[in-house]
Amino acid sequence: MVQNRRRIAGEDVSTWDLPGGQVEPGEQLTETLVRDLREEVGLEPIGTAEFLFVQEGRRSHGGQLEFVWRSFFFRVHEWRGEPRAAAEVLDCRWIRRAELPGVLTAPYHDSFRSWLGTGGSFFSSTWRD
Repeated sequence: MVQNRRRIAGEDVSTWDLPGGQVEPGEQLTETLVRDLREEVGLEPIGTAEFLFVQEGRRSHGGQLEFVWRSFFFRVHEWRGEPRAAAEVLDCRWIRRAELPGVLTAPYHDSFRSWLGTGGSFFSSTWRD
């Protein structure tokens, strides 16, 4: 998990998140996964990552749609390196799966908490602000 500072419901807050970022033009999702893990926490995935689920989100302000996003969740089974927080990350640490529902408290974490509750079944979700 990485600790980030985010703007949620109009307030700056510190929240724990999974490492992640934007897909660069021409980049495959798995290439984004490798790059973001390296950039944010210094880990290099080994082998094939397992696709888990996709979450769509919509952020509105004053009744106007500001932007739409998609998050693709993967599981990495093996990696090289030890976790270290990059400059843009406040902190990083391993968190046990059983602890995740209590740590992932931002509204956009609802989908991930729901997926954890399914025991890892196929899952689709849309989060709206």
